[in-house]
Amino acid sequence: MVDHAVVQDAAAKPGAREEALERSDAEPVNKKERRSLYQKRVKIYPRLARGSFRRLKWLVMALTLGVYYVTPWIRWDRGLNAPDQAVLIDFPGRRFYFFFIEIWPQEVYYVTGLLILAAIGLFLITSLAGRVWCGYACPQTVWTDLFIAVERIFQGDRAARIRLDKMPWSANKAARKLATHMAWVLIALLTGGAWVFYFADAPTLARELATFEAPLVAYLTIGTLTFTTYLLGGLAREQVCTYMCPWPRIQGGLLDERGSR
Repeated sequence: MVDHAVVQDAAAKPGAREEALERSDAEPVNKKERRSLYQKRVKIYPRLARGSFRRLKWLVMALTLGVYYVTPWIRWDRGLNAPDQAVLIDFPGRRFYFFFIEIWPQEVYYVTGLLILAAIGLFLITSLAGRVWCGYACPQTVWTDLFIAVERIFQGDRAARIRLDKMPWSANKAARKLATHMAWVLIALLTGGAWVFYFADAPTLARELATFEAPLVAYLTIGTLTFTTYLLGGLAREQVCTYMCPWPRIQGGLLDERGSR
């Protein structure tokens, strides 16, 4: 039976029950006012890895960077009145030259077909072997890995870089940081410079760039790519993969619950 006297007494003293409860200063960690769509970046200090996979990654980096920087300088004899650059995107002539292949604007479906085959191949490789594209061959991975290697040269390995960042500013710290960023800018400049050579005869354009006779669009393109390479490879790094790249979202449908296939 219910003791009506007790109920009436509790009702008469509304604060009695609350006083008997244990109080806590805990607050919800996911309050609406604290929610943010952007997670503040926590700087990552990767340690130098060793082993077969690291050697393979160095090899892939050297191969991909070599192809990118060297390809515009390869010559290919196409006969009289034809450009002798092996890979050339000739906008004025409305041609795309790839060694022995010559593609006209009305044949762009060839390029479309190649892109579709590349996408299917990427899906297949990811389904069979996991994140090999992101880990080894993605341009963001390759240039970030190169920038980290340069950073390691001037600032040391993981523990040394952590100590350097925690140290107060000094001449030694400033010199190390300045040398690192200057090397990054140089790499970024070479990256932007290499890209424009795909759109004009490389030796001729190089001479025009050195004598400041190149078209304005060439300098603007080099400047834009220099800035983006420095920003994405040197400063943003994994933020590009987290917030900008669509491929990690696609990979979720290609991997099983273990994330290995």
